[in-house]
Amino acid sequence: MIHGGSSADVLLGGNGNDIIDGGSGDDIILGGNGDDVLIGGAGRDLLDGGKGDDVLSGGDGDDVLNGGAGDDTLYGGGHNDILNGGKGDDLLRGGTGDDVLNGGDGDDTLFGDDGNDRLEGGKGDDLLIGGAGHDVFIFSGGGGQDVVLDFKAGEDVLQISRNINGLKVTDAADLAARVTDQHGDAVIDLGHGDSITLKGVSAADIHNHPNDFFVIH
Repeated sequence: MIHGGSSADVLLGGNGNDIIDGGSGDDIILGGNGDDVLIGGAGRDLLDGGKGDDVLSGGDGDDVLNGGAGDDTLYGGGHNDILNGGKGDDLLRGGTGDDVLNGGDGDDTLFGDDGNDRLEGGKGDDLLIGGAGHDVFIFSGGGGQDVVLDFKAGEDVLQISRNINGLKVTDAADLAARVTDQHGDAVIDLGHGDSITLKGVSAADIHNHPNDFFVIH
Protein backbone atom coordinates (compact mmCIF):
# COMPACT_ATOMS: atom_id res chain seq x y z
CA MET A 1 0.00 0.00 0.00
CA ILE A 2 1.24 3.46 -0.93
CA HIS A 3 0.45 6.38 1.40
CA GLY A 4 0.66 10.08 0.67
CA GLY A 5 1.10 12.74 3.31
CA SER A 6 -0.47 16.06 4.18
CA SER A 7 1.08 17.90 1.22
CA ALA A 8 0.27 17.76 -2.50
CA ASP A 9 1.56 14.35 -3.60
CA VAL A 10 2.13 12.69 -6.96
CA LEU A 11 1.69 8.93 -6.47
CA LEU A 12 2.24 6.34 -9.17
CA GLY A 13 1.20 2.71 -9.20
CA GLY A 14 2.90 0.01 -11.21
CA ASN A 15 1.89 -3.04 -13.19
CA GLY A 16 0.33 -4.86 -10.23
CA ASN A 17 -2.83 -4.40 -8.18
CA ASP A 18 -2.06 -1.32 -6.11
CA ILE A 19 -3.75 0.40 -3.17
CA ILE A 20 -2.85 4.10 -3.08
CA ASP A 21 -4.11 6.56 -0.45
CA GLY A 22 -3.32 10.19 -1.13
CA GLY A 23 -4.12 11.46 2.36
CA SER A 24 -4.80 15.18 2.71
CA GLY A 25 -3.56 17.70 0.16
CA ASP A 26 -4.27 18.19 -3.54
CA ASP A 27 -2.95 14.92 -4.93
CA ILE A 28 -2.38 13.33 -8.31
CA ILE A 29 -2.74 9.53 -8.20
CA LEU A 30 -2.11 7.37 -11.24
CA GLY A 31 -2.93 3.68 -10.93
CA GLY A 32 -1.19 2.40 -14.04
CA ASN A 33 -1.81 -1.23 -15.03
CA GLY A 34 -3.62 -3.68 -12.78
CA ASP A 35 -6.80 -3.62 -10.70
CA ASP A 36 -6.10 -0.68 -8.43
CA VAL A 37 -7.78 1.06 -5.50
CA LEU A 38 -7.17 4.82 -5.46
CA ILE A 39 -8.26 6.96 -2.51
CA GLY A 40 -8.02 10.72 -2.83
CA GLY A 41 -8.81 11.73 0.75
CA ALA A 42 -9.16 15.41 1.62
CA GLY A 43 -8.20 18.04 -0.94
CA ARG A 44 -8.78 18.59 -4.66
CA ASP A 45 -7.46 15.39 -6.17
CA LEU A 46 -6.93 13.94 -9.64
CA LEU A 47 -7.30 10.16 -9.82
CA ASP A 48 -6.65 8.12 -12.95
CA GLY A 49 -7.18 4.37 -12.82
CA GLY A 50 -5.43 3.52 -16.08
CA LYS A 51 -5.84 -0.05 -17.31
CA GLY A 52 -7.62 -2.69 -15.25
CA ASP A 53 -10.82 -2.85 -13.20
CA ASP A 54 -10.20 -0.05 -10.72
CA VAL A 55 -11.96 1.47 -7.73
CA LEU A 56 -11.55 5.24 -7.32
CA SER A 57 -12.78 7.23 -4.33
CA GLY A 58 -12.37 10.99 -4.36
CA GLY A 59 -13.20 11.75 -0.73
CA ASP A 60 -13.67 15.37 0.32
CA GLY A 61 -12.84 18.16 -2.11
CA ASP A 62 -13.63 18.96 -5.75
CA ASP A 63 -12.08 15.91 -7.40
CA VAL A 64 -11.60 14.62 -10.94
CA LEU A 65 -11.81 10.84 -11.36
CA ASN A 66 -10.91 9.09 -14.61
CA GLY A 67 -11.58 5.36 -14.73
CA GLY A 68 -9.66 4.66 -17.92
CA ALA A 69 -9.87 1.22 -19.51
CA GLY A 70 -11.63 -1.63 -17.71
CA ASP A 71 -14.83 -1.99 -15.68
CA ASP A 72 -14.29 0.67 -13.06
CA THR A 73 -16.13 1.91 -9.97
CA LEU A 74 -15.93 5.63 -9.21
CA TYR A 75 -17.15 7.36 -6.02
CA GLY A 76 -17.01 11.14 -6.01
CA GLY A 77 -17.60 11.67 -2.29
CA GLY A 78 -18.13 15.18 -0.93
CA HIS A 79 -18.20 18.47 -2.87
CA ASN A 80 -18.46 18.99 -6.65
CA ASP A 81 -16.73 16.21 -8.57
CA ILE A 82 -16.15 15.23 -12.19
CA LEU A 83 -16.33 11.49 -12.92
CA ASN A 84 -15.34 9.99 -16.27
CA GLY A 85 -15.85 6.25 -16.65
CA GLY A 86 -13.87 5.82 -19.87
CA LYS A 87 -13.95 2.44 -21.61
CA GLY A 88 -15.69 -0.56 -20.08
CA ASP A 89 -18.91 -1.11 -18.13
CA ASP A 90 -18.51 1.33 -15.27
CA LEU A 91 -20.35 2.31 -12.09
CA LEU A 92 -20.26 6.01 -11.22
CA ARG A 93 -21.63 7.56 -8.00
CA GLY A 94 -21.41 11.30 -7.55
CA GLY A 95 -22.06 11.52 -3.82
CA THR A 96 -22.93 14.89 -2.32
CA GLY A 97 -22.39 18.08 -4.29
CA ASP A 98 -23.16 19.18 -7.85
CA ASP A 99 -21.35 16.53 -9.86
CA VAL A 100 -20.68 15.85 -13.54
CA LEU A 101 -20.83 12.17 -14.54
CA ASN A 102 -19.83 10.87 -17.96
CA GLY A 103 -20.01 7.12 -18.51
CA GLY A 104 -18.00 7.02 -21.74
CA ASP A 105 -17.98 3.78 -23.73
CA GLY A 106 -19.71 0.65 -22.46
CA ASP A 107 -22.94 -0.15 -20.62
CA ASP A 108 -22.62 2.08 -17.58
CA THR A 109 -24.62 2.81 -14.44
CA LEU A 110 -24.61 6.42 -13.22
CA PHE A 111 -25.96 7.60 -9.86
CA GLY A 112 -25.96 11.35 -9.31
CA ASP A 113 -26.90 10.99 -5.62
CA ASP A 114 -27.43 14.30 -3.76
CA GLY A 115 -26.99 17.65 -5.48
CA ASN A 116 -27.80 19.17 -8.86
CA ASP A 117 -25.94 16.78 -11.15
CA ARG A 118 -25.26 16.41 -14.86
CA LEU A 119 -25.33 12.84 -16.17
CA GLU A 120 -24.29 11.67 -19.63
CA GLY A 121 -24.16 7.95 -20.32
CA GLY A 122 -22.13 8.20 -23.52
CA LYS A 123 -21.95 5.22 -25.85
CA GLY A 124 -23.60 1.96 -24.85
CA ASP A 125 -26.86 1.08 -23.12
CA ASP A 126 -26.73 3.00 -19.85
CA LEU A 127 -28.80 3.26 -16.68
CA LEU A 128 -29.08 6.76 -15.23
CA ILE A 129 -30.35 7.65 -11.75
CA GLY A 130 -30.27 11.31 -10.81
CA GLY A 131 -31.05 11.03 -7.12
CA ALA A 132 -32.02 14.09 -5.09
CA GLY A 133 -31.72 17.54 -6.60
CA HIS A 134 -32.39 19.16 -9.98
CA ASP A 135 -30.54 16.96 -12.44
CA VAL A 136 -29.74 17.27 -16.14
CA PHE A 137 -29.61 14.13 -18.29
CA ILE A 138 -27.57 14.74 -21.44
CA PHE A 139 -27.97 12.85 -24.72
CA SER A 140 -26.19 13.16 -28.05
CA GLY A 141 -26.02 10.93 -31.13
CA GLY A 142 -24.81 7.36 -30.83
CA GLY A 143 -25.77 7.02 -27.19
CA GLY A 144 -27.51 3.64 -27.42
CA GLN A 145 -30.67 2.56 -25.59
CA ASP A 146 -30.59 4.33 -22.25
CA VAL A 147 -32.92 4.18 -19.25
CA VAL A 148 -33.59 7.01 -16.78
CA LEU A 149 -34.93 5.47 -13.61
CA ASP A 150 -36.12 8.48 -11.58
CA PHE A 151 -36.95 11.40 -13.87
CA LYS A 152 -39.02 14.07 -12.10
CA ALA A 153 -40.78 16.60 -14.33
CA GLY A 154 -40.38 20.13 -13.01
CA GLU A 155 -37.13 19.23 -11.27
CA ASP A 156 -35.08 17.34 -13.84
CA VAL A 157 -34.58 18.00 -17.55
CA LEU A 158 -33.45 16.05 -20.62
CA GLN A 159 -30.84 17.98 -22.61
CA ILE A 160 -30.90 16.73 -26.22
CA SER A 161 -28.52 17.71 -29.01
CA ARG A 162 -30.15 19.79 -31.73
CA ASN A 163 -30.96 17.68 -34.80
CA ILE A 164 -29.68 14.59 -33.01
CA ASN A 165 -28.75 11.72 -35.35
CA GLY A 166 -29.79 13.82 -38.35
CA LEU A 167 -33.40 14.17 -37.18
CA LYS A 168 -35.29 17.45 -37.39
CA VAL A 169 -35.17 18.34 -33.69
CA THR A 170 -35.22 22.06 -33.02
CA ASP A 171 -37.67 22.33 -30.12
CA ALA A 172 -39.36 20.29 -27.41
CA ALA A 173 -42.43 19.63 -29.55
CA ASP A 174 -40.29 17.85 -32.16
CA LEU A 175 -39.11 15.41 -29.50
CA ALA A 176 -42.55 14.97 -27.96
CA ALA A 177 -43.79 13.74 -31.36
CA ARG A 178 -41.28 10.87 -31.10
CA VAL A 179 -42.53 9.66 -27.69
CA THR A 180 -44.58 6.48 -27.31
CA ASP A 181 -45.91 4.55 -24.34
CA GLN A 182 -44.49 1.11 -23.66
CA HIS A 183 -45.96 -0.71 -20.67
CA GLY A 184 -46.45 2.53 -18.72
CA ASP A 185 -43.03 3.99 -19.53
CA ALA A 186 -42.35 6.86 -21.94
CA VAL A 187 -39.91 5.87 -24.71
CA ILE A 188 -38.25 8.56 -26.83
CA ASP A 189 -37.02 7.42 -30.24
CA LEU A 190 -33.84 9.34 -31.11
CA GLY A 191 -33.22 7.55 -34.42
CA HIS A 192 -30.36 5.27 -35.51
CA GLY A 193 -31.31 2.76 -32.80
CA ASP A 194 -30.92 5.29 -29.96
CA SER A 195 -33.66 5.72 -27.39
CA ILE A 196 -34.42 6.97 -23.89
CA THR A 197 -36.85 5.14 -21.62
CA LEU A 198 -38.25 7.18 -18.74
CA LYS A 199 -39.43 4.65 -16.17
CA GLY A 200 -42.82 5.45 -14.67
CA VAL A 201 -43.31 8.58 -16.76
CA SER A 202 -46.51 9.05 -18.76
CA ALA A 203 -46.10 9.58 -22.49
CA ALA A 204 -49.28 11.66 -22.41
CA ASP A 205 -47.68 14.06 -19.91
CA ILE A 206 -44.80 14.64 -22.33
CA HIS A 207 -47.19 15.17 -25.25
CA ASN A 208 -49.16 17.73 -23.23
CA HIS A 209 -46.22 19.53 -21.58
CA PRO A 210 -43.06 18.93 -23.64
CA ASN A 211 -41.27 22.00 -22.30
CA ASP A 212 -41.35 20.46 -18.81
CA PHE A 213 -39.12 17.65 -20.08
CA PHE A 214 -36.80 18.78 -22.87
CA VAL A 215 -34.12 21.37 -23.50
CA ILE A 216 -32.53 21.48 -26.97
CA HIS A 217 -28.83 22.30 -26.89
